Amino acid sequence: MEHHLTGVDRAKLEKAQQMIGEAFGEDSEEVILRSPDRFARWQEKALSEPRDAYKRDELRLFPVKGESCVGLVTIKATAFSACEHHYAPAWLKATIGYVPDRSFIGYSKIVKMFRHFACRYTMDERLCNEFVAEFVEMVEPLGVGVVLRGKHFCVISRGGPESDFPSVTALWGHLKSDAQLRDEFHRHAFTSWENGV
Repeated sequence: MEHHLTGVDRAKLEKAQQMIGEAFGEDSEEVILRSPDRFARWQEKALSEPRDAYKRDELRLFPVKGESCVGLVTIKATAFSACEHHYAPAWLKATIGYVPDRSFIGYSKIVKMFRHFACRYTMDERLCNEFVAEFVEMVEPLGVGVVLRGKHFCVISRGGPESDFPSVTALWGHLKSDAQLRDEFHRHAFTSWENGV
């Protein structure tokens, strides 16, 4: 049995995809012999490698020196995900905001942290809660929040809306208790992606 650094068992993924093809009566050489390998490599690339890119023990924070005048810091991130109910792909867009206390975190690390929780079979609500909990533990901000929206292909494929779905929001600390900060964060979150961040 072949195991990879990502911990994904490709043989099981290949067998599962082959059985799906057979269940639909597909018996072409392409479906039976070549598609399972492509499916397994795609799953590993899309759902496992991004998770492994986030290393908790390598997370570097930058200290806030002196009196900081920085308030809300926001960034937008995207991630490929999958619905745990139907095993169908989802394309997610997140607006992440935080209020630094004693330290800052680099933008790329925020994206890696977000994708660590997004790139798996999950639900939007759990993803938001897990991300916020991790951010609070690792960065110790005064407040943090995430607004998540996206396209879930389990819904689209059954005739549902193709536009981004209504958002899921998770807030902690000052972003939850301070109405002015919360409003500022929501303004950033609902800015059109096409017009930048």
